[in-house]
Amino acid sequence: MISLLHVDPDTTLQKALKDYFGSSGEISVTSVASAHEAYSLLRSQRFDIIIAEYRLPVTNGQAFLEALRRSRKNSTPFIFFAKKADNKAVINALNTGATHFVLKGRDPRKEFMVLKHFISQAIQQSRLAEALREQETQYRNVVEDQSEFIFRFLPDGTIVFVNEAYCTYFKKPRDVILGRNIRDSISPDYRETFFSQLEELTRENPVRSMDSRMLAADGSTLWQQWSYRAIFSDLPEPSGYQAVGRDITAQKNAEAALVQAHRNLGVMNTITRHDILNQLTAVFGYLEIAREASTDTGVSECLDKAYHAAETIRGQITFTKEYQEIGSNAAQWQSVEALVKKAVASLNLTGITVEYSLENLGVFADPLIEKVFYNLMENSLRHGKTVTKIRLSWREEPDGLVIVYEDNGVGVPEGVKEKIFRREYFQNTGLGLYLIREILSITGIRIRECGIEGEGARFEMKVPHGNYGFRTERDVLLQDG
Repeated sequence: MISLLHVDPDTTLQKALKDYFGSSGEISVTSVASAHEAYSLLRSQRFDIIIAEYRLPVTNGQAFLEALRRSRKNSTPFIFFAKKADNKAVINALNTGATHFVLKGRDPRKEFMVLKHFISQAIQQSRLAEALREQETQYRNVVEDQSEFIFRFLPDGTIVFVNEAYCTYFKKPRDVILGRNIRDSISPDYRETFFSQLEELTRENPVRSMDSRMLAADGSTLWQQWSYRAIFSDLPEPSGYQAVGRDITAQKNAEAALVQAHRNLGVMNTITRHDILNQLTAVFGYLEIAREASTDTGVSECLDKAYHAAETIRGQITFTKEYQEIGSNAAQWQSVEALVKKAVASLNLTGITVEYSLENLGVFADPLIEKVFYNLMENSLRHGKTVTKIRLSWREEPDGLVIVYEDNGVGVPEGVKEKIFRREYFQNTGLGLYLIREILSITGIRIRECGIEGEGARFEMKVPHGNYGFRTERDVLLQDG
């Protein structure tokens, strides 16, 4: 049932209005004669709607409404049912928050019918507004309780909302943050990148994740991982942005330390390899002198073994250099056709026909993949013996794409098809198939040898979904090398 407070000094009208609305059983009417009495009731009771005369004794209806809205922040629907009022009074009432303004006439029942319609309308709107306020409160509570940092800002960068976690993280009170421009919070060397990435958000693709560098209250730089969402209305341009983030400063610092440690280790390894190779040069020299001077067969055999051991050491040192480079640079999209062409141009393939049908195929792989095709061709030259043709092709399977490399040489014996990928087979074969497998595995590519001995070698490289694609005129992901 709807509870109605009627404020009017006219007792006859009070009774008529109460009888009219009370008869339906849908509205309960409480009547008082003045604003003072209404105030007393409102201290202890809540009403769904208030109907009041504009000209009340002592405190008029306009002053009553203003005080109600101001002091109690009361949003109860308020309808003026007045005997007379000029246009200025009506406008003031509506501007103050009156829902409707109805003038009394000679037929109260008709006016009561109008009031009933306005009451129903006002109650419906009030309940909808209350539901929206409750939803907003619930949403705000959820946002405020999040451990992630949440903020919203306008297209010009003005921050209009931050949650408590954001304030705590940046060690700034909310009133200091709101109204400021997000540009002031972003590390100067990152601002251009930040805003250029925001400009890429569209109605079709409104969400983007990005790592950002922002400034703390003490001026230090903090790293966060943010998910930004562009908010669109009817206009083509965003009306604002919302971001949810978490701190990744420790992760970024660890990554930077790891990069520095890797750099230091690389320098140390380079120096150590250089020193060892210098000493090996001396060892080879002394061994050559000793072999030339030796007349004893037993001693010569020992010197030959020592020379071979030194060559093995030199090969292992070369191995460490090549292995160190694997994974040191980020994987990238590369044109397989361009990689094959580069390998062909780097080798003397006189007398050998190279065929490939790659149809703009591209793969996402370590930059060292260019050495994979080079090494496969070099192995064909070095070990294939009777090779006159090399062919590369591809086929798609349910779980990915297979790149096939095959030649018509002597092939690989059945018993060593898996052994050739082991580290100990790194002997005078360029990078070695062990390193080829390591390079490909960086992005989940698997390789195996499945040729038939006597008919030629056949290597199949399985590329998983998501790590291969086909270039079109508009596709600029693949690099032509």
